[in-house]
Amino acid sequence: MSFENKHMLVVGAATGIGAALAASLRANGANVVGMDCQKMEGSSSIAMDLAQPESIESAVRKLPADIDAVAYVAGVPATADPADILQVNFLGLRSLFLALRPKLSAQSSAVFVSSITARRCDWSDEDLEALIAAPAKVALEMLRSKSLDGVAAYQLSKRMLNYWVKSRLRAFVAEGIRANIVSPGPVQTKILKDFEESMGRSRIEAASKLVGRHGQPGEIAEVITFLLSEHACWISGEDLRVDGGFSSLREANDHGPGLDLG
Repeated sequence: MSFENKHMLVVGAATGIGAALAASLRANGANVVGMDCQKMEGSSSIAMDLAQPESIESAVRKLPADIDAVAYVAGVPATADPADILQVNFLGLRSLFLALRPKLSAQSSAVFVSSITARRCDWSDEDLEALIAAPAKVALEMLRSKSLDGVAAYQLSKRMLNYWVKSRLRAFVAEGIRANIVSPGPVQTKILKDFEESMGRSRIEAASKLVGRHGQPGEIAEVITFLLSEHACWISGEDLRVDGGFSSLREANDHGPGLDLG
């Protein structure tokens, strides 16, 4: 894949999947700008905090006039405050995307990193739409009224992201933007311990036992790289689970033939 002369933005580029993605894109010739609330080295990095609207506005002003592709990798785990989870994982991310729209070039691509845990959220589409349609401050108050813990807030934030991308796909397409979702399972990053703490170590280890290991940041990054490339020009509106088959194995019938391929 070649990204020569392409300007690409990675949100959450300091560590983990985001850092691996930025390296992958640069290796394929892209001009990459990394955004993160953590300090990054180099002139092609911009400090930005998704929890602060003024930080988002300031960061967008520093970007090039034209952006060919953007990957939204940033997020906070379920050990964070529930309101912060919703703010960073969805509300701030959406605000950043809306602020970026004038800079997105024709036939641009956007990839949003979600999670396989979004499927554990049982909110109806109607309730999700009401939350998404509400002003940010109102949405946060609605969340507080539910008294959600960190795990439920995390699952909700990712379910909101998925619903928003899918329900607004017609608008994405009308503006020439390919929008896709990547939903990883457990990945060997520094926040894996946060997920073990919030969701239970046994639950996280069960995923590893079922498929043989956890994913690596570079493996998720390669999938995102493909979706951002012209090789994926006819893919839009998809939610690609990148979990080594964990979700499909869990969904398989326990009384099936098992290891018998006949």
